[in-house]
Parts: sequence; C-alpha cells; structure tokens
Amino acid sequence: MAKSKAKLSWPLIGNGHIFEFLAKSLAKENIASSYIFTGPSDLGKTAAAHYFARSLVCQSQDREVLPCGQCPACGQAAKGLHGDIYLIKKPADKKNISIDQIRDFIRSLGLSSFLNSYKIGIIKGADSLSESAVNALLKTLEEPKIKVVIILTVDSLEALPKTIISRSQILRFSPVAAGAIYDDLVKNHGASRSLAKDLSRLAAGRPALAWKFLEDKEYYEDYRARVSSFGGLLSPDINQRFGAIEKILSSGAAGQEAVESAVKTIDIWQNLTRDLMLLELSLADLVQHEAFLEELAPLKNKLNLAALLNLTDILKRTKLYLGANVNPKLALESLAVSF
Repeated sequence: MAKSKAKLSWPLIGNGHIFEFLAKSLAKENIASSYIFTGPSDLGKTAAAHYFARSLVCQSQDREVLPCGQCPACGQAAKGLHGDIYLIKKPADKKNISIDQIRDFIRSLGLSSFLNSYKIGIIKGADSLSESAVNALLKTLEEPKIKVVIILTVDSLEALPKTIISRSQILRFSPVAAGAIYDDLVKNHGASRSLAKDLSRLAAGRPALAWKFLEDKEYYEDYRARVSSFGGLLSPDINQRFGAIEKILSSGAAGQEAVESAVKTIDIWQNLTRDLMLLELSLADLVQHEAFLEELAPLKNKLNLAALLNLTDILKRTKLYLGANVNPKLALESLAVSF
C-alpha cells in the first residue's frame, strides 16, 4: 500500500502547503510532466525545484525521507553533477533564454536516463523565454514523455503564454512571515537577534533574499549603496541627482546587465518611496527598511504624500522604459528631472 506522504528533508521555510502537496505526490508516485513554480523573486522557488528534482532521482529503497542524502544519486545531485538533472537560465548579458538553449535542453531530456531514473529539466526565470523558445518548448509539453519532468520558475504567471500554463501543474509561492524568517536566521544560520530582526524585515517575506544578505557581504553592501543613492535622487540640487545616477551607472555593467542593474535600483527606490509614505502616515511599524531609518528620517520632509505618489508613478514609468530597451542612462536621467 502506497504511503500517503513522504518526509521531505528540504531546508526551506514557508509555503508548507506546496511542500505538503509535493510530499504526497512523491509518496504516491503521482508526478506531473510539467510544473510551474510561481511567485515573487527570492522565495526559494528554484531551491524548491532543485530539492524536488533530488527527491525524484534519490535511490533510497524505503523512500521515507527524500532526498535521503546518502545514496550516490543524492551525492551527485547535491554537487550539481547528476546526469539526469538539467538547469537553464537566461545568460547575464542576454535579454532572453534563446531557442538554441531550449533545443539543447529538450535534446538532453530526450536521452536515456543514466540510472534509469526520472529526467528533470529546470528552467529558471521562464518568463525570459524568447517567443521562438516558447514555441519549441510547447511542442515538448504537448507530447510528454514517461519519467520526464519539466519545472518552470517565474515571478509572474501572466508572463507565460496560456498554452504553457494549461499544460502544467501550477504551484503558487507566497511571501513568508517575517517571524519565520527571523527564527530561521537565528536558529539555522547563526545570525544575531538584532541582525536577524533587520534582515527579516528588509527581506519583505523573501527568505532567499534574507540568506543572501547574511551570507554575501558584497551583495549587502551593494544594496546599501543603492539605498543611499535614493537620498541623492531626492536632492533639490539637480547636479546631486545626476551624481546619484552616475554612481549607479559606474558599476561597470553594460548592455543587458546595465538594464537589469537599473531595474534593480528602481525596485529599491520604489520600496523606499513606499516606506516614506508609511512614515508620512505614521505607520513606521510597517516600514521595510527599518535598518535604514536614520537615512530615511531626513528624507521624510522633502516630499509630501502627493509628491511621493507622483514619484511612484514616475518610477513605474521608468521601469517600463527600461523594459522597452530605452538606454539606461537616458531613462534614469529622465527620471532625475521629472519631479
């Protein structure tokens, strides 16, 4: 008699309903040919896809704890060396996942399994698929093969065509409570209580982002620099505004990387604008950037609520320009003179 559920040894927090569903699917061997893991960035969707893949190829006989972490397949998968697990994502200097990447991906999934196990393909950021890549992938989804599983991760389900959505099992990831992230940082990652408090609030429900802040000092310092640039953007001196823009553009990024760097900065500025509105409304307990309150306090009196709402619209419009391939320097300089 099949077990109702397997125990998952996945070091992930939040979204227990998804992991409960996948545990039951693994125990009953009721596996779909295609899944879409959707939800905001840095929730652990790609990590969940990897652990699901590891659980599928695990060679444990009792299958009570997945992945077992002891068998040869688990060892290979943990190192990213398992011959039946494939990952593709958008190259850093490109705007899309190309049709050539998808063709190689499909070709690899079509080969015989090395260990007579499942073959799993993970497409990270599937909303970056080019139109031709989507069409090539669709043909594969229309004719699923036995023991071949494709997992797509996307921030927004609407970014995928309905033809792909209709052929996939949809699993929706949600932001995780700050308290759960705080507990995880303290208990499992060795963070001090004060640092865990700051990072759990700053992560805004995204545990993978909190881990990144904690473990990657360079990444955290880069984030701090982008936060600090917001003060220059709000300066009444246009030269200081352009100076803030120059600091962002002087990172050495070019082409698509420069666009994505600019979008990342706009995202942070949007969240900081929201924080200023919350401070204006005396809702400081909801502020995301609590760790930066000393920097935010002097900015509070620079713009009233109406001006902050206007800035929100301008930032949103600038992101649209960047998505339409407007030169990042021109887009950001236009932003600097727009309010």
